[in-house]
Amino acid sequence: MGKVRTWIKGYIEVYVTGNRPERFLSLLKNKDIYIWDLEPQEDGYVFKMERPAFREVDAIRKKTGSQITVRNKYGLPFLLFRYRKRKLFVLGLLLCAVFVYICSLFIWDINVDGTYFYTEEQIKARIEEAYVRLGARKSTIDCNQLEERLRQDFPELSWVSCEIVGTQLNVDIKETLEGTELIDEDTPPQDIVSAKDGVIVEMITRSGTPVAKVGQSISKGDILISGVIYIYDDFDEVLETDYVAADGDVVAETVYQYEDSFDMQYYEKQYTGKKQSALTIEIMDWVQEIHLPWKQFDNYDIMEENHKLCLGHTYFLPVSFTVNERREYTPILHTYTEEEAKEREETRFAHFIEDLSEKEVEIMENNVTIEFRDGKCYATGNVVVWERIGYGRTLSIPEEPLSTEETE
Repeated sequence: MGKVRTWIKGYIEVYVTGNRPERFLSLLKNKDIYIWDLEPQEDGYVFKMERPAFREVDAIRKKTGSQITVRNKYGLPFLLFRYRKRKLFVLGLLLCAVFVYICSLFIWDINVDGTYFYTEEQIKARIEEAYVRLGARKSTIDCNQLEERLRQDFPELSWVSCEIVGTQLNVDIKETLEGTELIDEDTPPQDIVSAKDGVIVEMITRSGTPVAKVGQSISKGDILISGVIYIYDDFDEVLETDYVAADGDVVAETVYQYEDSFDMQYYEKQYTGKKQSALTIEIMDWVQEIHLPWKQFDNYDIMEENHKLCLGHTYFLPVSFTVNERREYTPILHTYTEEEAKEREETRFAHFIEDLSEKEVEIMENNVTIEFRDGKCYATGNVVVWERIGYGRTLSIPEEPLSTEETE
């Protein structure tokens, strides 16, 4: 903000020479005149100073017998003076500056990093739908509250950090299931809860009270390890209740259903080389499309490229340009042989397995079959895996009732 204020006031680059330029600099300091970018030269010094302070320099120059040369002038006052005869240009420049400043008070872009199980589009859509719409005023956004709500909406988020930088809302997340979360002294009391249905095959409890056990069938939302610890006396009566951050490793056998199908006949696109482009300009809610009359293409693809106006890396503005291109093609009909279709389906299924492997699951069984009927290729079945299925859910600690003495 200091640099912007200096630019608005205007500043100059000064070259001072003479017999004693050091005395000149010393008097500047005594008068609390701020200078910066001081560089020694062969016969003097070069430095920068604000335009208003330059008025006090003449008296110091006369006192020390120094010579002063203004090398360069920077900032808004000099820019306005330079273009004083171009009033419309200056007015447009000022209006543009006002527009940028007003836009800087709002959120115009949401960036999500760290997605793994969820997609970036899922989280952005939820934020825009329920919490922060594009164009929301930055001062109305509570990042701490947004973090808490996202953790509630997406149970497999173990850590969320929201920060406003420029006109961009940055959302950094970590998606980890229980057993990979870092539990420290700052972690609030929590239960370890099941993220999905399954049968427990391994379980290690590091803190908290185990509720489930190996071999037990559990459902989504069931408590696996409780953060409530009961301390009993010799008569098995509850003496004290503690609340801790439950921690442990719970691995369950779960099932992923797989269904896929595609037609044995398909069209291959043979592009003719004919194409036509259009430009769409969006400024807030105003949209304008610019193009020549569309050519009549029977079959065409639309390629779209969107560019948001951004100053630097984080100051997005509500202005965007979209280039749409229509490319004509001729469809050529082909038919898969059963061998080709099976190979294609195996490739598609391999991608599904690859996605599962990225979630750090151990694949135990593959019960997927491929068949052909009614001109289609079908793949159905399930995949049995072992995976971590817990996540931390904050405990609601009941308030202790007041004692008789406190009520009196």
